[in-house]
Amino acid sequence: MATDAGATDIYTDRMERHATEAERMDDQFRLITRALGWMLHPSISQSLGKNPSIADFATGTGLFLQSLANSYPDANLDGYDISDAMFPSDCPNVNLRVANLKEPSPVNLHGVYDLIHVRWLTAAMNPDDWELCVQNLIPLLKPGGAIQWTEPDWTTMGHIRGEPDSRTTTMTDLSATFRSGALAPRLRHGWSTLPDIMRKTGLTRIETDLVSSDRDPEIRKPLTENGLIALLGYVRMMAAKGFPGAIPTAKIDELEKTAKDEIKSGCYVRYDIHTAVGFKSN
Repeated sequence: MATDAGATDIYTDRMERHATEAERMDDQFRLITRALGWMLHPSISQSLGKNPSIADFATGTGLFLQSLANSYPDANLDGYDISDAMFPSDCPNVNLRVANLKEPSPVNLHGVYDLIHVRWLTAAMNPDDWELCVQNLIPLLKPGGAIQWTEPDWTTMGHIRGEPDSRTTTMTDLSATFRSGALAPRLRHGWSTLPDIMRKTGLTRIETDLVSSDRDPEIRKPLTENGLIALLGYVRMMAAKGFPGAIPTAKIDELEKTAKDEIKSGCYVRYDIHTAVGFKSN
């Protein structure tokens, strides 16, 4: 897991890393966790000891590990990300390091972790990356250790009328822009392929979980507002980089106002959220 990861950081081709995006991603993390109904899959939480070693890849601000710190005060909590741009200046009880999941893991980390957690990497992955990453993670597990990996199926994304007079046209068009073009091939993998990849690479006791993002009515609006921030950031970056077919900046400002009005009218987003869990043999 080399620390010089710029050559494979395809996430920044379409999205940005800065303080505002870090705040949005933390809010998204909390909302998705609420949709899931748990931080740790039940098959893992039932067997995890009091002082586990836990790694979080694509850790961002380290929020997943920070959220576990109170429940596991004696745990070893290590967060890894391809960039340190979102690392907080102070992250008590959590160790944050730059590492590239798409590179082989260093020998000194082999057999260290009881749990490896990964979430929401779809935009940063090419179709062939998923198996490579699982192969790189397995040596890091202790015997009996587990990988928990959660990804959205954005091919199922739709914007729904929450009220009889809700409007959804602009939000639907913005999400279609995100799901088309160069990103489209990436969105069909991960959520659909991880269980079979885990089996193929030798993990056992594979478990899967599927939940709808709108399961909890109270998070529908904030999750839709959070998604709009991401969609606007995406189309603005496309315009700034001069990508073919990019929406003009002036038009984006108009779309932002209309989209916010649609959310106020009751429009909300819905998509499937998949989790795959696999254990290393004892």
